[in-house]
Amino acid sequence: MVRPPVYVRVPAYALVLSYQCMAPLVDDSLSEETRTDLENFVTDWMETHDVPGAGVAIVDGDETVYSAGFGAKDLESNAAVTPETLFGIGSATKSFTAVAIMQLVEQGGLAVNNLVADHVDRYEGTDITISDLLTHSSGMPSDGSAVALISRLVGLDPVEVPMSSSDDFARHLRESSSERLTDRDQFFYYNSGYTVLGEVIEAITGQSYEAYIEESILSPLGMERSTFDRQTFEDDGDRMTPYYKEDGNTTKGEFPFDEIIYAPGGLLSSVDELTSYLRFHMNGGTVDGRAILDSSLVAEMHEPVSTRRVSLSGTPQEYGYGWMVSEFLDDTLVGHGGSITVSTAYVGFLEDAGVGVAVACQSQPAAHPMVLGPALLAITQGADPVAAVPHFALTEKNDLVSGDYSSYRGLMDATVENTGGSLQLTLSTRIGEQTVPLVPETTHPEDLRYYTVDGLGDRVPAEFRETDDGLELLYERWRLHAK
Repeated sequence: MVRPPVYVRVPAYALVLSYQCMAPLVDDSLSEETRTDLENFVTDWMETHDVPGAGVAIVDGDETVYSAGFGAKDLESNAAVTPETLFGIGSATKSFTAVAIMQLVEQGGLAVNNLVADHVDRYEGTDITISDLLTHSSGMPSDGSAVALISRLVGLDPVEVPMSSSDDFARHLRESSSERLTDRDQFFYYNSGYTVLGEVIEAITGQSYEAYIEESILSPLGMERSTFDRQTFEDDGDRMTPYYKEDGNTTKGEFPFDEIIYAPGGLLSSVDELTSYLRFHMNGGTVDGRAILDSSLVAEMHEPVSTRRVSLSGTPQEYGYGWMVSEFLDDTLVGHGGSITVSTAYVGFLEDAGVGVAVACQSQPAAHPMVLGPALLAITQGADPVAAVPHFALTEKNDLVSGDYSSYRGLMDATVENTGGSLQLTLSTRIGEQTVPLVPETTHPEDLRYYTVDGLGDRVPAEFRETDDGLELLYERWRLHAK
């Protein structure tokens, strides 16, 4: 459950909130201190990453204890985001597709170990199963279908490959099958696999994918405004204006409506309605006394099957059926992020604490909502969000050590630049210049040890130290002081 904060690190560039850009709707069960820390963090994240508008909601058990809109849903009119503003949730849609599959399992229409080819005209002659597609473990690498579609539909430079009809998609899928890797277990995030799962749902139910999701998941959950439909979205009075980044500038775009994208990432929803979806997963498939999926099948969705990635600290992020699963704050974090270029989102919850979060925004910030969401959950648990979420820990310490350095008498100059998760070190003297990447030893925000690998294959340490005279860098034969 939500606990009052013990310690929250507030970055030096944190902003003072303005009532003009925030309209919180809160319940008394979220403390004033926690609410303030949460709002400071969200506002600072938006300012740092040029996010026009965002919605945030927190669920504690069966209650929505916080929901708020931040910033503008449309920059031209400066209309404010509300908790009911519709955003595209991108790949967070995958868990809805997985719920639909599990409903069909419950009804006896299929089993997760069934061959996909038993239900649709795809992957004939292969052993690819429904479970393989749910968990991105089929060995099929990305075929780029979503990239091709989204780039042309949102207003970016188009990718010139045929992707304008179901026949184009069928040919694209068939011709990419030779890329499948079968000699090892390999996680390939595979959007087209979820498009095919949508086709499986259609083949079994006789309904369109979107009609089935609306009738069997959205409507029972009271998510009446959530939609895949262009006209429904455009007619809604509380919806975001899509934006993307072009040369660093926020540029108005179009939302990429296309049936090929629906099952892997086409749903539009609000953080307010997503709280009902979170409660469904947190409460074993039942919301407000109505069972939508058997609790054992909901639990099966949250069980890790494949490993998506491993953090620098060695913590794996695993993948179940449409959900990413990892250890977080001595708890299990079940969540999924999504991006559709002009809109990004995250939904996730802590299993033991019984606390969930929904975040959605326009555009595609460098710090995705899938790193913001866990940070907000950390705040609700009284934890330091910067220390808890590697992205923020790396950003903080990389920003701390970035800058110009110089050796004794200025015979060696150095520049350290933050390039994201790592640093770029440029060393220069009168006789030459060298640039090397610096990789952090750990994600801990106070561990300022990095390393690179030289041309001999040797690991070369680079350590930053905070002294009474300021920062210094120890690298090879040099002791360099921040200017």
